[in-house]
Amino acid sequence: MARMKNLSQLVGNDAPAAAEKEPTPTATEKVAEPAPVEPEPVPTPKVAPAAKKPRTTKRTVAPSVDPETGERETATKGVPVHLTEELDARLQAYMEAKRWSHQTVLLDAIEATYVNLGDLIQQATATVEESPQRVALFDRPSRPAPKTTGEARVKHTIRMTESNRNTLDRITEELGAPSRNFLITVAYEAYLPHIEKS
Repeated sequence: MARMKNLSQLVGNDAPAAAEKEPTPTATEKVAEPAPVEPEPVPTPKVAPAAKKPRTTKRTVAPSVDPETGERETATKGVPVHLTEELDARLQAYMEAKRWSHQTVLLDAIEATYVNLGDLIQQATATVEESPQRVALFDRPSRPAPKTTGEARVKHTIRMTESNRNTLDRITEELGAPSRNFLITVAYEAYLPHIEKS
C-alpha cells in the first residue's frame, strides 16, 4: 500500500501527542455524559385578584328619542333642584321604597300633577291680598317667587335629556311658575307622600 501515507506525516508532529493525551474510548467503555441541566423555575408573579367594584345605586339612563327630530338622546343636561330638608326626606323615602331614580320621580311628579299644577302654583304664589276669583287678563312676566323661609336646602342635580329639560322650561313658562325649581317643588309637595311620624 504505497499510496497510503502516514497520517502523522500529513498532520505534523503534534497529532501523536494529542492522540496520546486524549485516548479514544473503545466500544466497551462507557463515556460519562454530563448530567442534564434543568432550567431553574421562573417564579410567576403573583397577581392580586381583581377587587370587586362597590355596587352603586346610581342608574344609567337609557337614551330616549327626541320627539321633534326622532334622534336618540342621552341624559347629559344637569337640572339643579333645591329642596327643603323636610321635602328631601320625603323624596328619599319615596325613592328608596320605589327603587326609582330621582329623574324618574321628577318626571312622574310633573306628569301626575300636571292637570292641577297651574292651580297649585297660583295657590303657592298667592298673597293674602289677592282675591281667589282673580282672572288673569294681562301678559305678565312670571310671578315673583315667595320669600324663602331661610330653611336649609338640599341641592340635587338631575341628569336628563335636552328635550326633557326644554319641556320643563316650557311648562314652567306655560303655568306661570316663578322658576323651574319652584315648579318642581310644588309638584313634589303634591305628589310625594308625607312621612308618618311615630
